[in-house]
Amino acid sequence: MNLKRDFIWFLPLLAMFSAPLWWPMAGALLEPRGDFDVPPPQDISHLKSFVMEQVVLSQYRQGREEMILNAARINSGIHEDVLEMEKIEAQLFDSDGRSAFLSGGEAFYHTGQEIITVIDDVLVQTPEGREMRTEALRYLVKYRKVKTAEAVLLTGDNLRVAGNNLFYDLVDGRLRIGGGVKVDLN
Repeated sequence: MNLKRDFIWFLPLLAMFSAPLWWPMAGALLEPRGDFDVPPPQDISHLKSFVMEQVVLSQYRQGREEMILNAARINSGIHEDVLEMEKIEAQLFDSDGRSAFLSGGEAFYHTGQEIITVIDDVLVQTPEGREMRTEALRYLVKYRKVKTAEAVLLTGDNLRVAGNNLFYDLVDGRLRIGGGVKVDLN
């Protein structure tokens, strides 16, 4: 009789006969955890949506008027922190009370980030009389800066500048155009 070979057959027999003792613990260990039921549909009655037409929004900071925005239509949109606007025109005031003019076909105001994204035939007119045209830009309300990564055309007195991005600071009037800049002085 070979004990090593007999011992190898003895282990499966021992596991089979002792299964009633250890099987409940192993089964509990292998049981799935968590809830696998389909969740009930969300209650959307708490979501508030609205649509307003011919709206004027104004913003003041430290008693000074910073912005007057006219929109043909405003709605609450898909996300609760985004306002969707159509046909906007805005006056953006600098610290001296002079105003820049901003217009576009469509805009989105991200209330949490304080950013207005304007798209579709965007026009910016500076207090100095320069005009900037692009297809999309962002107005950073908190910092009072306008920027775009789209192609831009700047026109002014005897000046025409085309580039691929723009940065305009409403506080101090600094303007930067970059990316393949072409200048035409008349």
